[in-house]
Amino acid sequence: MPNQVARQRSAVHALAVATGVATMLAWPIAVRAQQDRAPLLQLEVSDSIGLPLPNATLEVFTLMDGGVFWEWVVVAPSQLPEGINLLRFSHPGYRSSTFSVPLREGSKVALRVRLGAEVDTTRHRDVLEAREVRAVGMAIEGRMKTDVIGRRRILEPGPAVKESAARFGALLRRARGTELNIVPVGAGSYRPLAQTVSGQNNCAMLVMLNGDRRQVLPFAAFDDLYGTSDVEVIEVFPRSASLPSQYQVPKAGCGMIVVWFKSP
Repeated sequence: MPNQVARQRSAVHALAVATGVATMLAWPIAVRAQQDRAPLLQLEVSDSIGLPLPNATLEVFTLMDGGVFWEWVVVAPSQLPEGINLLRFSHPGYRSSTFSVPLREGSKVALRVRLGAEVDTTRHRDVLEAREVRAVGMAIEGRMKTDVIGRRRILEPGPAVKESAARFGALLRRARGTELNIVPVGAGSYRPLAQTVSGQNNCAMLVMLNGDRRQVLPFAAFDDLYGTSDVEVIEVFPRSASLPSQYQVPKAGCGMIVVWFKSP
């Protein structure tokens, strides 16, 4: 009997040792697997003349687990998920830059962003100016490189603008520099028309909600369903020829407006 107990204890001890060794061997493998996952975004932020700003902050506009509203969250490039992400790049003393970037597993986006000097906007809170994205972004997949920025204009309407223009058609009519043809359609409503490949400004635009390619609808329907009070950022692609492929949807053939809401 004592020999049998001793043998059982020896077997249990051997199993514990083997389990411990297996755990120690598996832990570095799991850590390496996380570390070996290449980030989907390779980022470089600089000032207006190209001097690097290594301490620039990167934020993503996202819905946190258990959250109700979309919010800005500081992240590292390696933490960004697949999909079209609205990003904000900032650094003290410089004006922040906000625009979306499409990311996809199996490819990497090399992005260079330039920040301009900070400007005083307190005197012009009721002015809505569409600004150009100062960035170069290429999706790299093997030997192929594809532009992910295209030609777009960014609108960030403040409270005063949203209060004075409850509908998106009226808001776009007030905006400067969108490169859109804004036409009245009666009863105080307006429709934006984009530029076709042939150069005519008569192309009816589609609207994408919060970067979701599954939620795309004609502007007329969108303007009837949504108000401006909850909008965070509006991205305008005024020309069909310069719309990156990652934003294109079947039967589009025109420009695109991407609207980001705090609560879509």
